[in-house]
Amino acid sequence: MKVLYSEEFLKYYETGHPESPERVKSIKEFLEKKRIGDFINPVSCSEEDLLLAHTEELIKRVKESNFYDTDTPNIQNIYYYAALSCGSAISAAYIALNGEIAFSLARPPGHHAGRNTLGGFCYFNNMAVAVKKILKEHKVKIAVLDIDGHHGNGTEEILKENEGVIYVSLHQYPAFPGTGTTSFNNCYNFPIFPGSTPENYIQKFKKAIDIIMDFSPNLMGISLGFDAHYSDPLLDLPLDDAHYYRMAKQISTITKNIFIILEGGYNIKTIGNTCYCFINGLVSRKDGE
Repeated sequence: MKVLYSEEFLKYYETGHPESPERVKSIKEFLEKKRIGDFINPVSCSEEDLLLAHTEELIKRVKESNFYDTDTPNIQNIYYYAALSCGSAISAAYIALNGEIAFSLARPPGHHAGRNTLGGFCYFNNMAVAVKKILKEHKVKIAVLDIDGHHGNGTEEILKENEGVIYVSLHQYPAFPGTGTTSFNNCYNFPIFPGSTPENYIQKFKKAIDIIMDFSPNLMGISLGFDAHYSDPLLDLPLDDAHYYRMAKQISTITKNIFIILEGGYNIKTIGNTCYCFINGLVSRKDGE
């Protein structure tokens, strides 16, 4: 497995903000300790890439630091970091297209960024840009599975009604951003009430997997968040490390062409091991298992 990672992702922060450098640092150190993944440096995406999913207006506002959002800090050089994170996602998608699992271990996350909006700790939509770039250059079918604990409203907005792609999300509702209650067209939503049991979550996860299997994608993108973990401070969902491992094993049966983009997950003490369990579930499956 290839891991797209840069020390640049550790160089910005907002004091007291849950989306911190420690998130990716913890995961990186855990994967290194377990000797999982070949680490490679990403490169920034181009403005042309961003325009596949976003408006010129949004790109200009981020580039000029001309925005205000209570959850999404206006940090010096944030355009650079966001473009690097987006470039990391694009590289991961192309690696996966060639048959190898790839993980974009990058920040900032992206799935709340819409065509002309930022928010929810997200500036540009890493997944949507990567998917749109692949679809522009290759005739493939792409399934996006979003298992971040929050609904990826930005990804849904950008990818809805796009031929050749489906978006499937499991997320807590009610919770930020308050969307994702119903399914429509190529978007399939599985809202989960806070305090639900693991059995309830896994039952919906299996339905989501069935939808993706029926779609039969050539390429699969996973918006991977760890805020569905029972210990996460921002949500009230029921998963533990073993659930992430078993979900990854099921995902691995769909296609060998899988790329992962880090989204949320805010318990620094658990995120490294939880991520390791998920990645291990993907890469350890033997043929015929």
